[in-house]
Amino acid sequence: MKRVSVALSTMALTVTTLFALAPAVQAAPAASCYASSCHHKNPTSTGCANDAYTAKSARASDGTLVELRYSPTCRAAWARISNTHVGAEAFVQNTAGQSDSVNVSSGSDVHTSMVNDANLQARACYATNSASNFSACTGWY
Repeated sequence: MKRVSVALSTMALTVTTLFALAPAVQAAPAASCYASSCHHKNPTSTGCANDAYTAKSARASDGTLVELRYSPTCRAAWARISNTHVGAEAFVQNTAGQSDSVNVSSGSDVHTSMVNDANLQARACYATNSASNFSACTGWY
């Protein structure tokens, strides 16, 4: 009987040690906005980027990738362009007429702020410059 008790004590100590050595899993911070309250806010600083995925994408003839990013937690969408040039414009709009745009000021990637996407659709577009003459747009999502 003593052997069983020693074996159980050893197993308990081993399990406790394993849990103590395991890295702590940290939950992603909760999003700070939802739907219309996300309009014109940054998806990264609000936490909306934490569960975001690319809902639609398109590639322009110059190789620029246009993505419509969507956060199901925030019910908001934004445009992201990558592999592009300084001066390029990313543009997002929803079916309620809300929109946002931003130009690449350095590097080759940029994303817009968000628009409401609760019970709406949105799309992302790319223009080679700030004239909003779109070279590529995603489909609506």
